[in-house]
Amino acid sequence: MQISGISSSPFLPMEKKTNSSPVSKPVVDQAIMNFSADSFSDLVKEAGQFPEVRSELVDAYKSRIQSGEYPSQETIAGLANYLGNSLVQMAKAASSSK
Repeated sequence: MQISGISSSPFLPMEKKTNSSPVSKPVVDQAIMNFSADSFSDLVKEAGQFPEVRSELVDAYKSRIQSGEYPSQETIAGLANYLGNSLVQMAKAASSSK
């Protein structure tokens, strides 16, 4: 697979426009991807190996999120604990490598 020709307009106005200034053109991003028949076939096979979406679980969590029921306090506490432990481990590793 080859990816080429990725480009973007370099001009993004940062200052406030006045009535006398010209209207800028919108930024357009573009990507060109070239696939050989073999690599495309491989991608299709690989995509077929992903597990099926369990829509009943997606719907259940969507409902819980919309109702404010998720994330629970236990989930938030567990995440905070995990992140805290990870930061402590990173700090220890950084200080021991000096």
